[in-house]
Amino acid sequence: MRSTISTRHAVIGAGAAAAAALALAATTLSAQAVSGGGYSYQQQGCTKSADRNDQPQHTDPGCHNATAQINAGSGDYAQRWHVLSINSDQLPNGQSPHSGSVSADPGQGTQYTLRFDTGTGSFILVNPIGFATDVATWLAGGGAGPFPLPSTNQLVGTMGTPSAGLDQSSAQKRSLTDAATSQQFYFGADDNLDNGEHDSVNPNDYHHKDSRVADGPSDGGAIQANTHVQGDPSDPAGLIAKNVDPTDMHDPVKAADAGTGACADGVCAGADTSHRKMYQGGCSSCADQSVYNDQNSTNWRSPDCNGQSVQNENDCGANWQNGNESGNIYGPYSERGAYYTDPGVFVYQDPDPQASPEFQGVTGYPLCELYAGTMGVWFCSMQVVPSPGAATEVAPASIAATPTVAPQQRISVVPVQHATPQPATAPSAQTESGAPSGGTTGLPLPPLPPLPLPIALQ
Repeated sequence: MRSTISTRHAVIGAGAAAAAALALAATTLSAQAVSGGGYSYQQQGCTKSADRNDQPQHTDPGCHNATAQINAGSGDYAQRWHVLSINSDQLPNGQSPHSGSVSADPGQGTQYTLRFDTGTGSFILVNPIGFATDVATWLAGGGAGPFPLPSTNQLVGTMGTPSAGLDQSSAQKRSLTDAATSQQFYFGADDNLDNGEHDSVNPNDYHHKDSRVADGPSDGGAIQANTHVQGDPSDPAGLIAKNVDPTDMHDPVKAADAGTGACADGVCAGADTSHRKMYQGGCSSCADQSVYNDQNSTNWRSPDCNGQSVQNENDCGANWQNGNESGNIYGPYSERGAYYTDPGVFVYQDPDPQASPEFQGVTGYPLCELYAGTMGVWFCSMQVVPSPGAATEVAPASIAATPTVAPQQRISVVPVQHATPQPATAPSAQTESGAPSGGTTGLPLPPLPPLPLPIALQ
């Protein structure tokens, strides 16, 4: 199972994003990596296999483990005007951030990029156990003598030669009208910041089927703010009608959206103002899923199933509770469809099987989701308070309410499509694709009130 170091740095990355909240965030491009807040490996300049576990020294040119961007104009990220970005370069395993770039495109046909390298490729080489022993010895001696600080070379590593250079490249000429209605602020970071961590799947495993599972790093996070005003300013009434719809519980303010979030070792948390895709699995026939309503939708995999190594990629069997973890990561991936957030705040289990459920012993597994927002209040896949747009009274706390949905909400109630968990002793057959067939096998959930009909997002 992956070290909790990745948790620390994923949280650090998310904290850096929070600190840069005024600096911004994500694209309208759907995030498909294990991530939060609209993180996108494409917008980081990376391929989906940039952090593959079998090539720990590999780096993609132009790939950034952290980036803050100002973009403008219509279209997805690749088509936008990239006004300004500040970037930290992707790292090989064993190095810490030391190089990056600042890029600016003033819209006059030339893009300017300042590339820099501090020359320091190692960071905090302190032996924590030895340092703790030194401090304990110093304290036991009554604090006599100087405090046992690590030496300079332990703190900053071996210095190289700092460098910097300015590059120029041609760019499309732009005008302010290109950015009249659409601006974007994005800050994204991932766990490659953790001394070059490479813990996403090897795409060549399982007869190259794992190439479908690869979707960026195992953990990431972002802060985002986007504007996309529609309509004619000379028609105020029409402008309001096209950009604000209080009856749409998925997207009440269409003129803009913002969000923040991060995932670390299988646990995701964040907040959003819109209906945003957070993950896309390999099941094309599965109904769209809300991240806050996912207790029984898949065969919950072994806690050792993640993207850290090829061995972990093949510890994803549904029968893991009986001591049989054998099963490829393509199995749980092929059971998952699209996962969305809604306006509100939320905590949920990461649906991407690349994510190690590091906190299983603390939170239980699967994680009990929490959500409060325009779709009501949800707890452990149960709607305990209806959506403000639903014409129904709040049910008693001991009974989950089945919402009556206002037609304007563009949602419908459909029969339950979750798989029914079976006792841990039930075997789980595997198809040739690695996906379980028949009943599911996983940790039994504690007794809960009956589940309401899930809401299918359209």
